[in-house]
Amino acid sequence: MVATTLKDGAPQAVELDYVIQKHDVITEEMVNEGDAALKILQDHIVEYDSEEEARVRRKIDFHLVPVMLIVNGIQFVDKLTIGYAATYGIITQAHLEGQQYSLLLTLFYIAYLVAQYPTSYFMQRFNTGHYLCINFILWGVVLACTGAATSFPGLAAGRFFLGIFEACLNPGFVLISSSWWKRQEQASRVSFWYSANGTASLICGILFYGIAHIDKAGMFPYQWMFIIFGCITIVLGVSLWWLLPSSPLDCKWLNERERLIAIERLKDNRTGVKNTEHKKEQVIEAFTDMRVWMLVGAVFFHNMTNSLQTNFTGLILKGFGYTSYQSVLLQMPGGAIGAAAILLSGTFLSSRWGKNCTTIIMILLYIPGVIACCLLYAVPIRDSTRSAHLAAIFLIPIVAAAAGVMYSLLASNVAGYTKKSVSGVMFFSAYSVSNIVSPQTFLSKEAPKYTTGVFVTLGAFIINMILLSVLHIIYRRENAKRDRENEGVELDEVEDLANAFSDMTDRQNSLLRYKY
Repeated sequence: MVATTLKDGAPQAVELDYVIQKHDVITEEMVNEGDAALKILQDHIVEYDSEEEARVRRKIDFHLVPVMLIVNGIQFVDKLTIGYAATYGIITQAHLEGQQYSLLLTLFYIAYLVAQYPTSYFMQRFNTGHYLCINFILWGVVLACTGAATSFPGLAAGRFFLGIFEACLNPGFVLISSSWWKRQEQASRVSFWYSANGTASLICGILFYGIAHIDKAGMFPYQWMFIIFGCITIVLGVSLWWLLPSSPLDCKWLNERERLIAIERLKDNRTGVKNTEHKKEQVIEAFTDMRVWMLVGAVFFHNMTNSLQTNFTGLILKGFGYTSYQSVLLQMPGGAIGAAAILLSGTFLSSRWGKNCTTIIMILLYIPGVIACCLLYAVPIRDSTRSAHLAAIFLIPIVAAAAGVMYSLLASNVAGYTKKSVSGVMFFSAYSVSNIVSPQTFLSKEAPKYTTGVFVTLGAFIINMILLSVLHIIYRRENAKRDRENEGVELDEVEDLANAFSDMTDRQNSLLRYKY
């Protein structure tokens, strides 16, 4: 049935079969091949005004954004625990030698890489929210059990399985973001949940500081860190079964009309909501699309900077002459700066002023990183230069905002559910590989300046600024070409609906316009 509205505001039901026959657009083949949303909207099309849409959007924001913020914050802290553990002495307490600490960082991302394709396939085939919930609980169990490890083999096993179970979160959140919000809304929503990377550092600096003072049962501080945050993760993970729907299709806190509005308002995205069929032709297209590979390259070089942003920050600060406790507390302002940069950039890009500025904003966000690397590399370590090094440490977190913007590009610029899923595999495989390589450039013999690692990080910033400039030009030219080809083309409501939820890829659908 189609719900229409009369002048007096009363709803009137109209047979949808009449609409389909008149327009001859939505065929049974389209329904079978298309997005899951099309299966619903072929029987239910609802008219609504901007005020009602805004109410539904606010309800979605109220329920989803805080949950995604907290979940991503817990995930970031769980992953960051090893860095704080290093600040509080895990290297000596667990008798780590040579590059073993760097290897612990690497093992997490080796597992993350191994798990990418299977986890992407399962998220497409099954309920994404429930799949994330199960993995969240399992990585909490692994993290808590890692608290029993007092040597390299036990820590290595814990880090490996932590990577296996955490591999689903960021790809899953990208899929969820594209299934709930319009393209122009996605940058700000992604920035909100991704800003947890900064706010979590700010809050957890205090928590880690307190945990480090626990002196019970002859256990080291790092063991209590793993146990406490592992237990917190398990408790939160159980609640996600009810709190995290993967799309409007399976949402319990929206009524039927709100679900229809939540789905139909996404038609201008032209990227779909959910399709459980794994399509071979879309897999091939993902691997042969130059634009996807350029995004993958941008992800790789961005994450080559991660070791400087996170895992080695505490060790560098200790090398400047600060105590373990001071080093942890001094990482807190950086967390606040990073969170502010993420929120401001995402909010700007979702505003009317941020249209077609996505790649430009990312390039600008790398400039503080370049300055910080130059300071760390060139300025010698003396008491008189301590403020310069500290300024560099505070500038680096600004760069993290660029990653959140990249996630929003993956959500908005890749269409076709299988292609989006496979592109996500490529995206986060590059993320894994770069995080495998990056810690190995921070050589223990070069502590605390880590000149090789800082130089590699500087090079990665510069390469990405060039790469994103080229990608900006490519997206812009493709949009201009599509504008020329589709000049004068107009679709009625049903044709537009069929096109929007056809599960066509961004290469196939000439009505899609890239964000750049």
